[in-house]
Amino acid sequence: MRDYDSVNDANAAAAEAAGWPDLTGAPKQIPWAITCRADKVRELEATDLPDAEKARWREAMLRETRAGEWIDYRKQPWAAPALMNFTEEERTALFGS
Repeated sequence: MRDYDSVNDANAAAAEAAGWPDLTGAPKQIPWAITCRADKVRELEATDLPDAEKARWREAMLRETRAGEWIDYRKQPWAAPALMNFTEEERTALFGS
């Protein structure tokens, strides 16, 4: 087993334990994408945002279930997947009209 396989397996187990949704996509993409998603959530958790705000951002992030998207987000700021998945009402509440 390669090092990244064990990292991907650990992230998959943590995601399952946390109740995160399964990712869809090519079988070879899914383990990598699970790690990309976990990395972005860890980046969010490391911010100084209040816990309620972190929860709001995390919920929006986890709406993305396409593995390919998480791989594409890997070099983007942590907020990118959330911004793409906020509803219009959520965007208005956060940023105004």
